[in-house]
Amino acid sequence: MRIGKKPARSRFLRKAGLSGKPKHISPEVVIGQLSPDIISTVFASTLNEIASDLLEQYADEILIYQDVVNGQQQQDAARNSTDGEEVGGEAAMEVDGTVEVMAESVGDLPPPPKQPFFHSQHVIDEMAEVFDDTSSYFFSKEAAWKVQVNANRFERLMDQKYGVFRPFIKEHPQVEEAIRSFQRKYSTGYFSPFRQKDPPIPKSTAVIILFMMQRGKVRWEVMVLTGVFLLVGLQPFALVLIIAIFQALLGMRRNRPVGKMKKTIKAVESYYDGCNTKEDKHKKLLEPVGTAGEQVLAELIPGDVDSSNFDTIIIGSGPSALYTGALLSRAGRKILILCPGDDASGCLSLDPSKNKLDAKYKDIPFDIHASSISKLSAQIKFLVPALSTQTDLQGGVRFAQIGSDADNHTFEMLEIPGMGPNGSSYLACLNAGDIKAELMEEAASYLGDGWPNSDGTNGNSAIGAYIDACEEINSTSNLFYASKIIPDKINDTRTQSSYAECAMRYVSGMLNQSFPLNTQTRSLVAAMGMRAENIRPNNTSMAAHVTNLSAALSREGMYYPVGGPRALCHALANIIERNGGRVVTRVPVKELKFDKDSVPEPSILTDISEGRIPGEDAKEDKEDTTPCPRCVGVELMNGRVIKFAKTANNDEDDPPAIISTTGLIDTFIRMLPDDIRLKHKVPRGLPALSESRPLFKALFLLDGTASDLSLGGADYYRLPNAAKAIDEVNHQTGEMKFGDIGWSNEATEAGEPSSEENKEENIAEKTNREDEDSSNISGADRKRRRTRGVKFETGNSWIHISFPSAKDPSFEERHGKVTTCVVSFEADDDFATSFGSKPNLYVVKQSVGDKSSMDRLLQRVKRDLFDLYPQLEDKVLHAEIPLTVARGLMHNPERYAAKGVRADTPYPGLFVGGSDLTAGGSFSAGIVGGWLAANAVVGYNYLDLLFLEKTLTTDIEQFLEVPDLSGDYEEDLAVPFTPTILPGVEEEVGETAEIEAME
Repeated sequence: MRIGKKPARSRFLRKAGLSGKPKHISPEVVIGQLSPDIISTVFASTLNEIASDLLEQYADEILIYQDVVNGQQQQDAARNSTDGEEVGGEAAMEVDGTVEVMAESVGDLPPPPKQPFFHSQHVIDEMAEVFDDTSSYFFSKEAAWKVQVNANRFERLMDQKYGVFRPFIKEHPQVEEAIRSFQRKYSTGYFSPFRQKDPPIPKSTAVIILFMMQRGKVRWEVMVLTGVFLLVGLQPFALVLIIAIFQALLGMRRNRPVGKMKKTIKAVESYYDGCNTKEDKHKKLLEPVGTAGEQVLAELIPGDVDSSNFDTIIIGSGPSALYTGALLSRAGRKILILCPGDDASGCLSLDPSKNKLDAKYKDIPFDIHASSISKLSAQIKFLVPALSTQTDLQGGVRFAQIGSDADNHTFEMLEIPGMGPNGSSYLACLNAGDIKAELMEEAASYLGDGWPNSDGTNGNSAIGAYIDACEEINSTSNLFYASKIIPDKINDTRTQSSYAECAMRYVSGMLNQSFPLNTQTRSLVAAMGMRAENIRPNNTSMAAHVTNLSAALSREGMYYPVGGPRALCHALANIIERNGGRVVTRVPVKELKFDKDSVPEPSILTDISEGRIPGEDAKEDKEDTTPCPRCVGVELMNGRVIKFAKTANNDEDDPPAIISTTGLIDTFIRMLPDDIRLKHKVPRGLPALSESRPLFKALFLLDGTASDLSLGGADYYRLPNAAKAIDEVNHQTGEMKFGDIGWSNEATEAGEPSSEENKEENIAEKTNREDEDSSNISGADRKRRRTRGVKFETGNSWIHISFPSAKDPSFEERHGKVTTCVVSFEADDDFATSFGSKPNLYVVKQSVGDKSSMDRLLQRVKRDLFDLYPQLEDKVLHAEIPLTVARGLMHNPERYAAKGVRADTPYPGLFVGGSDLTAGGSFSAGIVGGWLAANAVVGYNYLDLLFLEKTLTTDIEQFLEVPDLSGDYEEDLAVPFTPTILPGVEEEVGETAEIEAME
């Protein structure tokens, strides 16, 4: 066969009777010649054959369908001929191939055949024309240059698109296909973070769901993600990506120290390091905490304080101030603690030179603050980060459970007037273990309450149900106190906890509602809820009541530091001093110092922008946003001024700070200069608060040990503020009017009406119209209810008796056969007076310095003590009333409603700590208040506290070197002690709980 010659008809084709021209071949094809016209030679002929086959098949299906339709119509016509109806019609196919039935039939017709793409000859002809035009465009001689241009353009685009990766793409064409697929999806919005289609549910339904989530108190970050998904239309992968990025950022924040804290915090030696014998350790505990003398302070600080010396000054004493300093010293700050007394632990010692006492008693400490600790397993988590040393997680300090097995570890005895028979007093004992079950049994047996179930559940017990409700409320208290270091703008967006809602209410309303027919149980619960302050339930905040009740009913009971608070404070001071800080005593602070130049004078434009007449004071109903000057130092009583250097004040990241743990009243009324207070402001709500009446502390040194004197470690309280109420019944209407619980020391407490409606009637007027139901009131009761002034009366007034040495199992070994007793009672009108100021203040009179007046007062206290403990009458070695003690804010609802009661203050660089931030004047309240102040100084924000649960204590636990307690570990204790754990108590208290707290 010659090239260029047309092919002859093959023998095979002749035998088969077929044409010699092959199928699917262009008429211009020449054998042996390659044709570049692939469109006309391959695609056009192939698609033409396929289209023809589909069209023929569709035509056959149409004919069959037409036959079916005609048959159905004939059947319908025959069926309806008897009725004279004529049914006709036919199925017609249009030009475009669609089928239409011209008339409806009665019977059911099958569906028409599905129309293919090539449903008519017209469509096939159009396709042929398209192929012809395309072939002539690309493969004609006139369009050859276009092909070349397109090829060059394609090569150029490939180079621009892939560059050096073009060889790889050429070898792996599937990569290019994947890239093009991605580009197509991207152009259609497939990878858009926002939903392209309709939402899964209507927006109205989404709003309802979000509202239900809000009512269900779902965490607000979950609500935000739900709202973004349902309302904004964010894609699920975008939500997952956002959450992953957010979690990564939070993880970075969680693992990064804040402020001056180092990545690795070195553990230090214990305060008794170098004491090889037990006697040496006992001798160490005889020393007061801190270094005494202003001369020492002058040597430490020759001039202004700069960042190389100290960057934080703490004013105050006791465990609260030292705990705050220990935490901040772990955080990298250098602490200077200024204590007004001789001992930074807050303990008092007798002075033999003044009291003609044997010199061997001079070092005996008196714990005047009653450092009993409730819920120790929870407090350990706060204490361990501040106490841990190289050899022990708690710095060698241990805690002993108050009481003994003989008295079931009783820690408090409450005398409640009027609850006993014929108006006598009732004595309630609080002990460790399942005290709730004991209270339910006792209330049902003697106080007329309902009986609990045999399985220990509440049953008909009203007091059991009340305790459960209070425990549930108290479980949200951590959220309320965390708000003390969270900005108000964030707090306003958060849902209020049940504890915060109850904090604004009076206790009396809750008691009357829970125990409407049982005045005895009402008084018992009121007594357990407010023991440390002499205020009645109709003046007491529900928050303080709930907190105190929860502490009193803890199954753990109460504990006391072995070695007393001085051992605990020695351990805390050791952490401060080994990290570059100092604790100095006998340096009372006179006032705070401020940098007045740090605040510009208000201009006329500033007044106008804030809606004021130029020169006029800010409106009371509008929050004052005027900046306050920075607190930069303190002035001591001797006139010396200690100020931070200006270079230290200019540190914006970690500026110096001054922390006052002496209370809000003392800080902003007594230590804040008058010109600063009048020109600027005090914390919001402070004028509405009231100061608690100050206390006297009478110290008794007793001859003999606690066992010799038959004394336990339980504290005694007489609570006239919880005396039985006298309800009144209107005999005509049968309406019950609830009486007020407790005796009032004054016509009004804190200068304000005491009822919830602020319309309390005078007690004397109420006594004059009492009916026959009041005949069971004793004479003393009637006398007290008619009393308007405050006078300490033996057997009637509020009193607290504590035996600190009986709580400490190591006291006898360290101090011999003596016992310490501290009697606390309120300073009456002869020694303290109340001003009708805002806030309401108490001022101690000069009569406190009158020896004869104090001696007469001491004799009355002795009679009260000997009436309650007659075995002590001839055992007193020494007795004195050395001083009055301020107790801080009164526990009324205004205290918890005031937004200014928080750790930070309007004055930059000034912070407040101590028990005023929490509830009660207890040890736990002071520790939590110090924790809040320390976190505020370091600068933890609301994201750390609310989302990461990242606080100063958790960071210290994370970065602090932990002592090795594995192997043959032997406890390194300041005072040897073996803890006692009650059988059946679920909380773990001891070394196991300490290790878990660090882990």
